[in-house]
Amino acid sequence: MATTSLPLPLAATAPRMTPRNNARRRLLDRRLVGQLVRYSVIGVSSTVFQLGLYLVLRDVLGPLTANLIAVVVSTVANTTANMAITFGIRGRRGAGRHQAKGLLLFALSLGLTSGALSLLGVVAPNAPQSAELVVLAAVNTLLAVGRFALLRGWVFRADTPPRGGQRVMPVWPSE
Repeated sequence: MATTSLPLPLAATAPRMTPRNNARRRLLDRRLVGQLVRYSVIGVSSTVFQLGLYLVLRDVLGPLTANLIAVVVSTVANTTANMAITFGIRGRRGAGRHQAKGLLLFALSLGLTSGALSLLGVVAPNAPQSAELVVLAAVNTLLAVGRFALLRGWVFRADTPPRGGQRVMPVWPSE
């Protein structure tokens, strides 16, 4: 007689929710919410700083050069603030690696913001500076979600703490 095996229901193969697992999940949820709040405050502050710097430099250097300088300066400040405040990483060891990875994210940000400004220049060549600011703010808002995920899961990953540095608040709970 031939037998067939039927897959077990997902609930039968999933880890059981024990009090310990529930506590881990709640801890992860609290950490994630806290990180999102801190990241959002830093992100809004960085965006306001970036837009202000852009406005100061725009008339002197033109939109693309002003954007380049504003994105570089705000990205370094943003990465440093997120490293310490959002993800709780202290110490100088590993800071160069974190900034290097942050600068890769900068390249993405610069490409998208410069591309958006260039597209605006083609679509509406006489657009006012306020339109440029709206475009930059919109692109930065879209970039924020992906940037948080990359900062959390790649740049400041908990399984590679900086040597000599101290992790004040782990990014992921220990298993």
